[in-house]
Amino acid sequence: MRFLALFPMLVAAPAAAQTLTASEADILPRLIDSLCVDIHPSNGCEQVVLLESGEPDTADLVILTDRRTDPAGDPVLVARSFTFNGTMWGMSPSLQDVGNRQVNVQSEQTGIGRHPWFQDLRIGWQDDGFVLLAYSYSSYDRFTASGFSCEVDYVAGQFRTEIAINDPETEVETIEADSGATDPEPIPLTDWHAFAPMPEICTQAWNHYFTLVP
Repeated sequence: MRFLALFPMLVAAPAAAQTLTASEADILPRLIDSLCVDIHPSNGCEQVVLLESGEPDTADLVILTDRRTDPAGDPVLVARSFTFNGTMWGMSPSLQDVGNRQVNVQSEQTGIGRHPWFQDLRIGWQDDGFVLLAYSYSSYDRFTASGFSCEVDYVAGQFRTEIAINDPETEVETIEADSGATDPEPIPLTDWHAFAPMPEICTQAWNHYFTLVP
C-alpha cells in the first residue's frame, strides 16, 4: 500500500525534470526533421534542418555549418517557407541523404482527398550557392488507381512525364510517356517557395492527365 501511495509521485517526477529552457522551448517544438550531411565542400558535416514556418502550411529549410567548426552552427542557408507542411497526418515533410553531396527535401499530401501527391526537391551546392538540382512530383487517383509523375533534372536538362490511366470497369491500363530536353538551369533555393508552381512541362502534363481520368 505504501508503494501505491508513492506511485503518483514517481510518475510525476520525470515530467517535472524535463523542463525546456526558454530557447529550447522556442525552437524544439518547431523541429520537423534534421540531417547531418556533407552537402557543402568546405564545412564538414552540415546540419540540414526543417522547421515549422511562421507562414501556415509551410516549413523553413535551414542549413548550418558543422557544430565542430568555428563558428559552429553558423547559418549558410535560410530559405523561409521552402516546402509544404500540413497540419494533419500524411502532410509532413522529411529529409533524405541521397549521396553525392545532395539531399532530397520530400513533401506529401496523402492525408485527405482523391488525389494524394508526393514531391521531391533534390538540393545541393553548385558554383557559389545552394540550388534546386532536380524536381519530381507524383500523384494517384484513389478511385481509379490511375497515376501521374513528372521529373525534371535541372543539371542534365532533361524531363520525363508519365500518365497511367486505368479503366476501373475493364481494368485495362493505358500509359502515355514523354521525355526530352529542357533548359539546364538549377534554381537558387532562396527563389523557391512551398507553393511555387510545377515546372511548365509538368503543368502541361498534369492538366492533360485530368482530361483523361475517368
